[in-house]
Amino acid sequence: MPYTVSFDEKDNVIGVRVSGDATREQHYAALNEALQLCQQNRCGRLIVDLRALDTTHFSITGCFTFGESLSEKPALLKIAHVMPTDKKAREDVRFVSTVEANRGVLTSEFETVEDAREWLLSETQSG
Repeated sequence: MPYTVSFDEKDNVIGVRVSGDATREQHYAALNEALQLCQQNRCGRLIVDLRALDTTHFSITGCFTFGESLSEKPALLKIAHVMPTDKKAREDVRFVSTVEANRGVLTSEFETVEDAREWLLSETQSG
């Protein structure tokens, strides 16, 4: 499976890791699992580790639609994206993050999981 979803009870953070050439359906499945964990644990922090993501088969429209769908989910208050190493994937993730931010989602991009976690756990609500 190209994704995993977990809950870090200590920090109250939902973790999603997507790798390889995950399909559109797998991205939405990971999102739905993360949303369920958010509801179950009353958690509004999501760290999305995309370092090994391949977006070769993603269109700009698909990226837009995914980012837009995230903005419609009230459970997600703060999303930290850990950026992929692949250039196209980085551009795609940055675009999704921009779509989210333009629709009111508190989101940011990071090079490391540690930096993303630090931002998620910060008390400020600014990106």
